[in-house]
Amino acid sequence: MTVTQVKQQIDAMSDEDRFLAAAYLEHLSNEKDGGYRMNLAERMQRMDAGKKVSLEQLERLHLALEREGM
Repeated sequence: MTVTQVKQQIDAMSDEDRFLAAAYLEHLSNEKDGGYRMNLAERMQRMDAGKKVSLEQLERLHLALEREGM
């Protein structure tokens, strides 16, 4: 398949399918990015060490940001 054919296929997609295709392409890019993978591993280690946010904390933060108009 040529780049032109790929573009035509993308142009013919629904917005939802285009969104999913873009997410998939980003996933492929991240999968091969050593820096991204290292950053992700460090984040997971911090979470495993207990540095994470509970659902209740996240909900409070969300409500506070909504009140501020964000």
